[in-house]
Amino acid sequence: MYRKMYRPSLKSGWSLFILFVLSIILYLIASHSYVEIRTKNYEEKMAAANLMQQYIEVLQTEIKARGLEIDPINDPFQTGLIGARFSPITTDRGLLSEKQAAINPNIAAIFVEELSRLKPGDKVAIGITGSNPAVNLALYAALTTLKLDPKIIVSLSSASYGANREELTWLDMEAILKEKGLLDFGCSYASIGGSEDRGIGLTENGLNALKDAMKRNNVEMILGSTLEESVDLHMQAYDQMLEDQGRYRLFVNIGAGLANVGSGPNARLIPEGLNTKLAERNFEKEGVIMKMAKMNVPVLHIRRILRWARNYDLSLSLDEKPVIGEGKVFSSVIHNVTVASICLAILIAAIIAVIIFDRHDRRFVANIVDIDEEL
Repeated sequence: MYRKMYRPSLKSGWSLFILFVLSIILYLIASHSYVEIRTKNYEEKMAAANLMQQYIEVLQTEIKARGLEIDPINDPFQTGLIGARFSPITTDRGLLSEKQAAINPNIAAIFVEELSRLKPGDKVAIGITGSNPAVNLALYAALTTLKLDPKIIVSLSSASYGANREELTWLDMEAILKEKGLLDFGCSYASIGGSEDRGIGLTENGLNALKDAMKRNNVEMILGSTLEESVDLHMQAYDQMLEDQGRYRLFVNIGAGLANVGSGPNARLIPEGLNTKLAERNFEKEGVIMKMAKMNVPVLHIRRILRWARNYDLSLSLDEKPVIGEGKVFSSVIHNVTVASICLAILIAAIIAVIIFDRHDRRFVANIVDIDEEL
């Protein structure tokens, strides 16, 4: 009785060593090979970001030409879009980090991402505030690039570090961009904003400054005796702007204007991003958002732009200006599947080759040993 034993040759050891080295080399090649994949609507995102950069540069030039003070510390890029900590039209405290994060043209690409489900010419109802003008610029750049039809109402007062200069409110910034031919739409109505949407707590000078800004920019004022009345007036204004032509495909809310969100707690309870089922939820007080939702209008709620910037890996550095096109809203880097597949094919071919040639060179019969003969 014979027992067959496989006796490995010296060549087998060298073959295994070569395969080991080859596998390491191929692994290193595959693991360090990457490819950049552009996201959907890449061209539109780049166009919106470049347009927002134009907005920033035009406003920066005009603000300097008017001799308005720019904070060299809080506004390190000297854009002029960071307002004062306090002014007569400042309603509450705002986060400086939010205003600084928004001065990034790539924010406009985030809005393209969120609005790209719409079609050119679609009507969009929009509620903004003066609290973060750079976010408004990003939204406007996306609206222009996607050729949407916005109907806009602004709560004109501002939180800290926003558009809170009496001579340079958000409406004045719009007017500059229109004059330079960069904007062909803007706010049709404006409310005071702040507490009860009537600026409760502002001085008489502050209230008059806001009203003067509306007058010099030919924007009609919305002023209710209560917050509830103000919400109703907002809805009437949106209805009038629609002019019995179609319907709103989306309501976009930027910030926490009380007429839009209904109350401070509501602003935090409403999920940021696209909401399609808000009508099913109960809120203590209803703002424009809730009323739009009950009309089956989807709601895009954006409150903390800093979170959005972090989610899309946008630069938050205050030392270097953002580079247009950076961030995963534009593209993502993944391992190169083609290179990895080629490396795998090479390794498999090498293994098969070693098996074939090793068996061919060593005759298996010569390696069969009779144990009894050995003894």
